[in-house]
Amino acid sequence: MRRFIFILILLLSTGLAYAQQDAQQSQYMFNGIYINPAYAGYKENFNLHAYYRSQWTDVPGSPRSMSLAVDAIANDGNVGLAFQIANDKLGAQHHLSAYANYAYRLRMNEDGSSRLAFGLGLGVVQTGINTNLLNPNDPEPDFSGANQNAIAPDARIGIYYSDNKFYAGISADNLISQFVDVKK
Repeated sequence: MRRFIFILILLLSTGLAYAQQDAQQSQYMFNGIYINPAYAGYKENFNLHAYYRSQWTDVPGSPRSMSLAVDAIANDGNVGLAFQIANDKLGAQHHLSAYANYAYRLRMNEDGSSRLAFGLGLGVVQTGINTNLLNPNDPEPDFSGANQNAIAPDARIGIYYSDNKFYAGISADNLISQFVDVKK
């Protein structure tokens, strides 16, 4: 039976797969809102987060990422709300996204120092290629010289647990936008 289930999973997981490039970040413990929508309201204050990242600054088309996010609590600390906008550029590729996050935060003990949060983020993503920045040796017919862009709705979900000494979370991003085809 185990062999049958393994073979079935293997067969169902084959096919054409598309990848997406998420913005790279460092210091994840300070940038939780960019990773997990359930992080909204975690610090139980009004928070403004911003970052700018530039790699290989002397190289033309080098990666640049910037983002701005704000989060706060509502409903006596049981709800976390956040808004986030991010822009990522890598050579001819660009990615712009905006999300509104909602987190429902359950108290796990009497004093509320231990919380389990469930988060949902809904947003919109624009991704594209500026073909004028490409210099192919062998011109590709799919890249006719015109910019190619696609806009799509997106969603993300997450779970986040925290107490005074420990925190952990799990999230899934790009639940809808992964199916965007820039060529269309």
